[in-house]
Amino acid sequence: MGAGTDVAVGQEGPGASATRITFDIPSQPLTSALESYGATSKREVLYDARLATGRLSGEVRGVFAPSEALQILLDGTGLVGRLTSENAVVIVPSSPAAGQRTTPDAEALKGDPVIRARYYAVVQERVRDAFCRDTVLRPGRYRIAVQFWIAPTGTVQQTRLLSKTGDGRVDSAIETTLRRLRMKEVPPPGISQPLTMVVAPRPSEQAQDCAGIDAIRTSGQAN
Repeated sequence: MGAGTDVAVGQEGPGASATRITFDIPSQPLTSALESYGATSKREVLYDARLATGRLSGEVRGVFAPSEALQILLDGTGLVGRLTSENAVVIVPSSPAAGQRTTPDAEALKGDPVIRARYYAVVQERVRDAFCRDTVLRPGRYRIAVQFWIAPTGTVQQTRLLSKTGDGRVDSAIETTLRRLRMKEVPPPGISQPLTMVVAPRPSEQAQDCAGIDAIRTSGQAN
């Protein structure tokens, strides 16, 4: 779950690449396509909602590795996926200019996709840590899409559920937990908001999201 392990989609290890899944995602608004991708691939997806606005996905129909499917889905959008862990991916511009209008060099630097990807990974790790520490919210058992806004101080100041789990207790706990969070780093310049996170259910043998937290609890160590 290291936040500094950004790997371009398509550069997964042999084990991950060998896993092929049947996708049936028509071309559609990118936001809904990414939610469908997360549900099918069983991957957590985080992206800047404004980057997805007004963009259409590619059609993904057939049997593909998750990385291949995401490349096809994002083809022509100016966006790419970067793995932040085995089951988590962030969506960023393929170049500093891909997600924004023409700007001076200093402003373009602020939107650097590497900076975006690194910060998104920090956010993913922080949210996952909080969810794993709550028995109600441990990932793997539910599907949710949620948007949230991060204040300049690093605290989450607003949330909005885009879809619900079907369990009111879980939905309420997600919003309450997010609003109490403070990120380990403040948002870098150039990050537009809200951020959108899609969390999908996974078979128990694939749900390793909380393994690190459980190990810490067992050993009695602290971060």
